[in-house]
Amino acid sequence: MKILAVALGGIVGALLRFWCGLFLYNPEASFPFPTFFVNVIGSFLLGWFVIYGVKKTQNNYLILALQTGVIGSFTTFSTFNTEIVLLIEEQLYRTAFLYFAASAITGVLAIYLGMKLGSITRSKAGAEQ
Repeated sequence: MKILAVALGGIVGALLRFWCGLFLYNPEASFPFPTFFVNVIGSFLLGWFVIYGVKKTQNNYLILALQTGVIGSFTTFSTFNTEIVLLIEEQLYRTAFLYFAASAITGVLAIYLGMKLGSITRSKAGAEQ
């Protein structure tokens, strides 16, 4: 049952990732915006979910489906690394460094903000009960 939960969540996350890539793809851009976008959004969602979603949800299958399945397949660390290497091979060193630094900084910031929002959401939900 756990495998099914992750697999179903993975289908959703992979489709969302695919659609974001289609929507944000620009063949003229040297900066890989689609991967950057999904990694920042995925980091934010994971940060929120770790604080609020996991605490609020008692269903371990739902947690696996959302956290490992959806968010895990939505974000793309391997693609991120590949794009950095390709930028370096094209001698776009400044773009490669900017992409690496911006992804690391905004990813950590997104996790932090997601966790903060999760704390606020959890506090409000607790006050309503």
